[in-house]
Amino acid sequence: MKKLILINVFIILIASNLFAQSDYEIVQNFKNRYQQFEQQIKNAVSVEELNALTGEIERFKNEFSTYKELLDKSLYPDNFEKSFDKLGNSLVLRRTDFTQIETLQTEVITLRTEVDELNKKNAELLNQIQILEVQRKKDAETIARLEKLVSELRASLKKRDELVYAIIDSLAPKLSGDVSALTQKEKEQIVAETEKKNVLYIVKKSLRDNTRFLEVTTLKPEDLKDVKEQQSNFVSMWQKVGPKLVDVYAGRKDKAQELKDIDALFTSWKTGIQREAWESIREDFALNNINLQSFYNGNEFTEIITSFINDEIKSYGVKSKEESERIYSVFVDSVWYKTIANEWMPYLLENNLLSSQQKDLIEKKIAEWKEVISPKNLTLIYVGVGILIVLIVAFFLLRKKNGSKPVESAT
Repeated sequence: MKKLILINVFIILIASNLFAQSDYEIVQNFKNRYQQFEQQIKNAVSVEELNALTGEIERFKNEFSTYKELLDKSLYPDNFEKSFDKLGNSLVLRRTDFTQIETLQTEVITLRTEVDELNKKNAELLNQIQILEVQRKKDAETIARLEKLVSELRASLKKRDELVYAIIDSLAPKLSGDVSALTQKEKEQIVAETEKKNVLYIVKKSLRDNTRFLEVTTLKPEDLKDVKEQQSNFVSMWQKVGPKLVDVYAGRKDKAQELKDIDALFTSWKTGIQREAWESIREDFALNNINLQSFYNGNEFTEIITSFINDEIKSYGVKSKEESERIYSVFVDSVWYKTIANEWMPYLLENNLLSSQQKDLIEKKIAEWKEVISPKNLTLIYVGVGILIVLIVAFFLLRKKNGSKPVESAT
């Protein structure tokens, strides 16, 4: 009986503790753990890790299901279910990565020696960079090594792509005219040459590596401009032969599908460049311990930034004044004006990733936050204005007095 009473008391204490949590604490706890799961999925190195995370995420969902209504309101533009759908989609996409890697490892491929060597080198560099990216906050030596590897990888990818351009370009003369006018024998010759040079594979491999480069690195605006130019050059080169190869391979379903895959990879690369901008911005905040939800377009970015600021404004006075001021200083001084406004904003505006109206909205919200953290001292302003008025009045009175003195008549 006593044991049963103790158990009931224990349960009541736990329940009381849970109810004691403020809505703000519940939401922040959810967001922090959610972001941890996002990062764990991204950093997973095996399918087994992903399987383990699946169970943890399900338990996490069950734990917070009690607060579903509160979270639906607080996670706008997402909601409770949509947030977990996103985690589920991330798990699926990450599993696909491992599936693709396993598939590529089983393929028997013959490439030109130099292209093959560069592919191996690039893969090693990508793996090293991925490891160092996780550690890059630790010390200057790690950062320097990471920057050196990223620079080396970019140069290697560019060199490899130039070789690929040369291989693609070698097909251009035979595809320069009207492909539909080619005889079957001529088409078969082009097919034979394409397969001998392994064109479709090396193009896909290059596109996958270029997309992977974006996934494992944190880039700056000037880096992304170079990547965009590289992508534009690749597209221009492929357009010389790609659409015509579709006609050449007409009737061969397997190769026709490969050409569709290449088009999809070009789209994925282009999307990845936009995605990288947003992920790099989020990483700039994370490096300063400002952990934000993921955002992948201007609307999401504006919503999440303003939502974060609103939360900080609402919590002012709830947590210590020092902590509120510290977060404001880090967010505004160390990240927003030092990095985002300075480096990223011109890139975002120039590439139509963010509108000037959205920029103004965010900066207006920052101004509101500043007013809460350090309001203007109106008393001093009023005193200053009062003193100025007194001086002006005194000046005119003195002038009037001097001007009204009687003038003595001459004798």
